[in-house]
Parts: sequence; structure tokens; C-alpha cells
Amino acid sequence: MRRWRAASGIFTLALAACAARGAPREPLPYDPLRETAMARDVAAGFIMVEARGDESADTLLSPGADFINGGIPVTRRPRLAAVLGRGEATIEDLRTQLAGEFAWVVAVYRWQGNGGGEVTRGRATMILERRSAGWRIRHVHSSTVAPWQ
Repeated sequence: MRRWRAASGIFTLALAACAARGAPREPLPYDPLRETAMARDVAAGFIMVEARGDESADTLLSPGADFINGGIPVTRRPRLAAVLGRGEATIEDLRTQLAGEFAWVVAVYRWQGNGGGEVTRGRATMILERRSAGWRIRHVHSSTVAPWQ
């Protein structure tokens, strides 16, 4: 009886410790539809936040992410083609495909500055990699879409 109480007490303490820290969770099984949606959401979110000039867009990037805008490497905002400063973006089209730990997203977006005025359009291809924190953008190549396209 005494051994059972001691074992019961140890079990209770261990259970309390797990509850306090949060029990370890099993990783979710790989689901291509869920992964595609998550990668697409990261790319769309990046475009929207980057168009506003918000530095929180950087949280969606992998370390060392690079940007090519109209064939030229860029390191300063605005990093997306057709984004001419702070404004709002609207996603027109977004296509996503997976290849293991990588995804690529092709997006067409519109941008309009905060003061209204001219609307510009851009197209971006993004390469994302799956990291422990989720999908993150590794490379972006963007260009301005001509008004007649």
C-alpha cells in the first residue's frame, strides 16, 4: 500500500509538471492541401504587409532571403516591383505548388498609394521553405506588369 501511494504521488507530480509545461505535441501528419494553403497564406500576407511598408513583413522571411526587382537585386523597401511606397495591395491571382520542403507561389497584385492616385500592378514568384516555425520566404523575383498586360 505504501509503495502504491509513493508511486501515485510521483505520478501525480509528473503529471502536474507536464500540465504546467504543456504536454509535448505530436507533429501533424503531412497534408499537401494544408501545406499548400499555409504557404499561400504566407505569400499573400507578405505582399499585403510589405505594401504597407510594415517591418513585420520580415517575420515571414527566411534568414538571408533575397529579392530581385525587375532583374536588379534590392535590399531596401519597397522590395516588390510596382510598390512605390506605403499603400495597399490587392491580390488578383495566387498559384501555389509544393515540392517536398519547398513551395513556389506566383502572385499578381495591384498596389495603390495611401493618397490614392495611380494603381500599379506587379507579378512575383516566391520560393518558400518549410522551417520549424512554418513556411518562410527564401527568394522573391518581382516585376511590374505593363498596363496593357
